[in-house]
Amino acid sequence: MRTAPYNVLFTAAILLSALLLFAVQPMVSKMLLPPYGGAASVWTTSLLFFQTVLLVGYAYSHFAPRLLGRYHPLVHAALVLTPLAVLPIALPAWASPDGSAPVAVWLLLVLTVMVGLPFAVLSTTGPLIQAWYARLGLPRSDDPYFLYAASNVGSLTALIAYPFVAEPLLGIGLQAGWWAAGYGGFAVLMLGCIVITLRRAKRSGETPAPVAEEAAPDSSEAAPPASERAVTWRRRLLWIGLSALPSSLMQGATSYMSTDVAAVPLLWVIPLALYLMTYIIAFGVRRHGWVSGTVDVVLIGMLPVLFLSQSSSLLSTPLTLLITLGMLTAVSLACHGLLAADRPAPARLTEFFLITSLGGALGSLFNGVIAPLVFDRVLEYPLALIASVLLALTVGRSSRVISFLAERRPARLAAIALAGGLLAAYLTSGTSWLILAVALATMIAAVLVVHAQRARAIAFGIAGLALLINSQFVQTDAVESGRTFFGSYMIREDEDTRRLTHGTTMHGFQSLDPEQASEPTSYYSRTGPVGDLFAAYGGDAGTVGVVGLGTGAVAAYGEAGQRFDFYEIDPEMVRIASDPDRFTYLSDCACEVRTVVGDGRLKLGEAPEGEYDLIMLDAFTSDAIPTHMLTREALAEFAEHLAPGGVLAVHVSNRNLELAPMVGATSAEAGLEGIVRSDHNTGADGEDLNPLAASSEWIALAPDAAALEPLTRSGAPNAEQWAPLPGDGPVWTDSYSSLLGILK
Repeated sequence: MRTAPYNVLFTAAILLSALLLFAVQPMVSKMLLPPYGGAASVWTTSLLFFQTVLLVGYAYSHFAPRLLGRYHPLVHAALVLTPLAVLPIALPAWASPDGSAPVAVWLLLVLTVMVGLPFAVLSTTGPLIQAWYARLGLPRSDDPYFLYAASNVGSLTALIAYPFVAEPLLGIGLQAGWWAAGYGGFAVLMLGCIVITLRRAKRSGETPAPVAEEAAPDSSEAAPPASERAVTWRRRLLWIGLSALPSSLMQGATSYMSTDVAAVPLLWVIPLALYLMTYIIAFGVRRHGWVSGTVDVVLIGMLPVLFLSQSSSLLSTPLTLLITLGMLTAVSLACHGLLAADRPAPARLTEFFLITSLGGALGSLFNGVIAPLVFDRVLEYPLALIASVLLALTVGRSSRVISFLAERRPARLAAIALAGGLLAAYLTSGTSWLILAVALATMIAAVLVVHAQRARAIAFGIAGLALLINSQFVQTDAVESGRTFFGSYMIREDEDTRRLTHGTTMHGFQSLDPEQASEPTSYYSRTGPVGDLFAAYGGDAGTVGVVGLGTGAVAAYGEAGQRFDFYEIDPEMVRIASDPDRFTYLSDCACEVRTVVGDGRLKLGEAPEGEYDLIMLDAFTSDAIPTHMLTREALAEFAEHLAPGGVLAVHVSNRNLELAPMVGATSAEAGLEGIVRSDHNTGADGEDLNPLAASSEWIALAPDAAALEPLTRSGAPNAEQWAPLPGDGPVWTDSYSSLLGILK
């Protein structure tokens, strides 16, 4: 029998379906960023939706053939053709949350309408194609898992191609059009697979039927291979755990990175691509002797990464990202390797994929729903790291290297002594770099003790202690904390100030001294760029629009007869800034203050053209910038709402990104002139020049260079510090925004 045509057809169908499945995820999530303020939770919630629908598709693949019997291929053919009636994918007009339902719930509803049907159909392809292939009687029908590897190759290709090919070359509308065409090609291939399956079934007289349970192996015999062992509930629970943990860690790592950098497809697809790559490796090889070594990497490396996740300022952003991605890869490889080594016989294939899909969905559910309800800050990522150690200790086997060291009593004692000494040094000196040394040494000591079979719970105790040692988790000065769809926040208070922190970044503070309470502080101080802006334009600015609220410190510049419109997407931030028991900038302002809840670009776009004398873009989630606010199209839209002679001010202070060159190049494409001032607020002696200020960098843009002269003319405050805006960065558009050229 010639098997090549069958292999090509089935491989092409499963590969194209996987490519479409994973190309649509960043495409749809990118469509949804503007209505949801560019929040990192858009991707987390979208992943929850996609993994839940994937679970539904796998359940269908497992149960439908048993319920429909020989009619199932015909029913599935009709199901494959149905989504053609709703393509191409488009953003509904009602996509923006209106407050009638929780934001995450509304987003899930939007996703269901946008892409639910085609994604559900595509999600059934992997297990069905493999199950059909297993019944064809071909040389490789006894182990069709190579098709699963092909599926993941398609997924990986889509994820890599999206940020580097599709996003920069195609607008979002063209992406949707090409995706619809790709689905048409998939439908043709799938119908071909159905025809071959029906012919082979007719020729052999086969009708799909439920698979009988395997008999339990005789306990008196040697342990059988994984494919021959009975599928017990204990084994199923292990599959769930091994698939849930890397799913949760992948989402946690993605949120950890995008919260403080930017919610962009590049930072979405890289963790997901690494996650899938480990699947390809695990299911594409026959032997899994390397798994124990990977488990050891997890055991030894978890604690340093745990500390880094809460003290990312210790290392540069690129290095921190690499370490985070490296640990994600190690955990996923260990879990998926253990999962692949325990895979059952092909007769249990659809059940296996259904259970592993359930695990992935549960991991996503924990990150997307349970954690935001239970925790008032982002703890799911460090908790997933701790869980990875517990799972490794439960099911992993020691490598020869660790076993050799564990058998040597001097090695164990030396590691424990080193850990104790470093811990004592850390507690007495507080040097931040010792954190890493303490973490590494204590983890090695724990591994050696554990592999000596003394006390596996020691690892959990050390991991829990690591969380408690870090000041991120012991905030004695917090007066309020919480978490919304748009991130976590905390209000802290000392003797002199009350501070608002969002994620890992301070978003403003107010002096508790009554004589200084009305003074603008932090990034908005009178000695900084914002003070220059209001000194130059404030007296003539009848109406000011501010995108991003924070503590409302900008309102301190308001005067009688002026109106300040604050656009803020998070209702909780509006509540905090409007509560005089928290911050009094809004309540004490002499001007008229209006707050508008919603995405700043969309809501300000509803205002009349020429409405504002000054527009300030100050929207951040933690330290991440909403990229859709800084594109060529967005800057042009904001400029249309400036009055003649008006100025657009952009806040570009950032720990991780060098935004000025990008804004310079992008604003030039939008027809705007610009200047920039970076205020370090530091004197020659290293002390703060203004104790109420924080270092900040602002850009002033205008359609006409003459409108910027009040900032640079002789006699203006800090005129000499305003410099021409560099224009040698990348140009961001609504279709493409790359971080590669602007990472610090």
